[in-house]
Amino acid sequence: MSTEQAEETDVTQQAESAPAVDVTQQATPNATTSTQRVKTPKRVAAGKMVAERTRLAREQQKKAAEAYLAENKAKAATAAPEPAPTTEGESPKCSGEKK
Repeated sequence: MSTEQAEETDVTQQAESAPAVDVTQQATPNATTSTQRVKTPKRVAAGKMVAERTRLAREQQKKAAEAYLAENKAKAATAAPEPAPTTEGESPKCSGEKK
């Protein structure tokens, strides 16, 4: 028997002696049993309170932003625009003509 044949038989014997692996099996040990979570009533109530406070704060910010924008818009409408500076009577700095 040659060395190549001996190596091939060793490889096939090792493959045959290795346990078969089921690839459909999940990694978790309790794949078939599922547990349901129990909600803590105090934690649920606290979460609802936080959500309500956040909602109220968001509404107040929105109202404040609308009031601020309306106030600025009213100021802009009542303020007289400044007249643009006139250039009459001033000599042009660069006439564009060559002497």
